[in-house]
Parts: sequence; structure tokens; C-alpha cells
Amino acid sequence: MPKKTIYAKEYRELVKALRETRKSQGFTQAELCAALDWPQQRLSAVERGSRRLDVMEYFVLAEKLGMSPKAALTLVLNLRNK
Repeated sequence: MPKKTIYAKEYRELVKALRETRKSQGFTQAELCAALDWPQQRLSAVERGSRRLDVMEYFVLAEKLGMSPKAALTLVLNLRNK
């Protein structure tokens, strides 16, 4: 059976990069979730690795963190090509 992507090294690195970006911009989880209109538990679960972001959530989150869609896609591609 194929390994689920949530456990893939690249996905874990992507989540780590998103968390580091959030922290470097001075956002708490609660503040970012308020801006996203998400429950705080959703982002917490993503950052803990117990919930996977779908593609639309990823781009919405990346946008709130100041990334253009192109920059968000480039981040994913760079992690895949490591």
C-alpha cells in the first residue's frame, strides 16, 4: 500500500516552512486563524501533522502568509525536487 502523503518527508517540510513563515511574521495560530476564519484547532492539527491541508486550503493559507500563488507553488516544487 502506498505511503500516505501526510507522512511524506516533503509534506512535513512544507508544513514546517509554513509554521516558520507564520512565526517569522509574528502571527500566533489564533491570529492567523481569525484572519482565515478557521477554527484554531484546524491549523494546530495541520502543524502537528495530524491533518492534511487540501490544495485550496494551502493556497488560502499561503496567501494570508503573504505568498503569491506562484511563490506557494514554487515552495512545493522546490521541496519535491530536493
